[in-house]
Amino acid sequence: MGLITKWNNYVSKSFIGKYFKLEEHGTTFTTELVGATATFLTMSYILAVNPSILADSGGPCVPNPEDGGIIGPTYQECLFKIKQQYVTATAIGSMIGEPCIHHDNLKIENVVY
Repeated sequence: MGLITKWNNYVSKSFIGKYFKLEEHGTTFTTELVGATATFLTMSYILAVNPSILADSGGPCVPNPEDGGIIGPTYQECLFKIKQQYVTATAIGSMIGEPCIHHDNLKIENVVY
């Protein structure tokens, strides 16, 4: 019996394993740990990159030719503020959406896309 197998058996019999019903769901602690790590890295990437992608569109910022256009300080300040707002909006959207994806108790029915 390998170290990882021993670890999984120990955790599945502990309070944590019983609370999350690892054996009932047919999973192991290391499987869940890998899944949680992948989710964390994915969300970190999205929170870092998504606001930049959205802000590159310019959003509601309008360049003023008399102020230097797209390299003018007013336009750049507007883009900076938009990026901050997009980070907040992405984080809040993720916080609200994530429980809906992972919990059987929160079933969304009749969703129109």
